[in-house]
Amino acid sequence: MKKFKLIGLILGLSFAGASSAQSYEFVATDNKVETQFCVHAGNNNASKMKSLLRQMDIRKRKANINAIQCNDISAAKFAYKYGAADTFNYLNTLSFGRNKVRTSVSIRDVAKLNKDNELKPIVVEVSSGI
Repeated sequence: MKKFKLIGLILGLSFAGASSAQSYEFVATDNKVETQFCVHAGNNNASKMKSLLRQMDIRKRKANINAIQCNDISAAKFAYKYGAADTFNYLNTLSFGRNKVRTSVSIRDVAKLNKDNELKPIVVEVSSGI
């Protein structure tokens, strides 16, 4: 019986730790389609991001993904930086050269809590460039 209580405690703590990850709020600095693309990439909204790619000409999808810079870094690196896993996976498969992220495993402390023990969203102003 003690084993089940211990396992339950460990699982409960692991899920509690996972829910305290940092969140971000992305704010567009202009109304360009590319900037909206970057906002959706950061927000991990793959369907809206892909919809904007269709507006920019889907036949040039790979060229567009590799040309768009979000806050002066590639779209894949931008999504990776802010933990947007779905959009990162999509963007990184279509990225090449210096735009592609070479992933590695690392351990970092994500429990940097403020004095109220709550993580508040960090506001990130987003601009794009081609």
